[in-house]
Amino acid sequence: MGTYKVVITDREYETIDHERRILKEIDADLYDYQVKDAEDIIRVAKDCDAMIVQYAKITKEVIGQLDKCKIIARYATGYDGIDIKAATDRGIFVTNVNDYCSQEVSTHALALLLELVQKTGRFDRWTREGKWGYQCGLPFSGLKEQIVGVIGFGKIAQAYIEKVKPLCKEIWAYDKFVPPEVMVNSGVRPKSFEELICGADYISLHAPLTDDTYHMFNKDTFKIMKPTAGLINVARGGLICEDHLINALRQKEIGCAALDVLETEPIASDNPLLDMENVVLTPHIGWYSKKSQEILQSTPAKEVVRALRGQIPRNLVNKALDR
Repeated sequence: MGTYKVVITDREYETIDHERRILKEIDADLYDYQVKDAEDIIRVAKDCDAMIVQYAKITKEVIGQLDKCKIIARYATGYDGIDIKAATDRGIFVTNVNDYCSQEVSTHALALLLELVQKTGRFDRWTREGKWGYQCGLPFSGLKEQIVGVIGFGKIAQAYIEKVKPLCKEIWAYDKFVPPEVMVNSGVRPKSFEELICGADYISLHAPLTDDTYHMFNKDTFKIMKPTAGLINVARGGLICEDHLINALRQKEIGCAALDVLETEPIASDNPLLDMENVVLTPHIGWYSKKSQEILQSTPAKEVVRALRGQIPRNLVNKALDR
């Protein structure tokens, strides 16, 4: 019997060798589950000293039943599935992984942008189907005279901007938390949200999911976008109201979309997006590289070690506990 009990509620990774190796430092027993319902999480984690979570929702109800948990560490940058206030009220650290996959996600966003512009993957399919020539892909135009809009100005957004700069006419950015002069110094034009969505030819989302950003792209947003505009999302599925997006694409209020994240994952087999020729879908893979996965899996375990040793975690979300 180890000194500590650490529970993984759920994970999609092939092995947890990194976690086991790191947690051995503190003589912790690691219990590996695939549970997401509140009742099941409480059953397996009620007496845990630490919890590592990927997709499971850690609600106020769950947190209220944790007898001695010191930390909830998430395998992700986002932490919208965890009730931060409830954890803070109980004195439980919440941590994320905030410094990984910037290059991977920004490169994936660039790949999706280029697919919307050049339709390379679709031309490959059309060619295999016996369709030869550019006509089946009309309309499409080059990127050099287009305006690319970026929602958010964090590390991933900035990495994306640097990759896109040589390819397009101009880059606009919106982030209400970033001073305009910072954007100007990075070679982009700061815009209000409305200015950006009205004027950009392609819009790439790099914002966190919060109460303020939930469904920031909805029927009202789509009505004022360019009818030829393309929307790219590599951030969080909840930034877009999916039903409204489907309707906007059907009504030709916008031109196309490329999505690596969706409101419900994995995508349902009857989702209308699957049958739309002007939609590109990838299965939430933008974050992946061998190195980024290693960081993603190792960081929560390292934070658990710090917390159980009485230290403040490095990627602390609920800063009120940084005493």
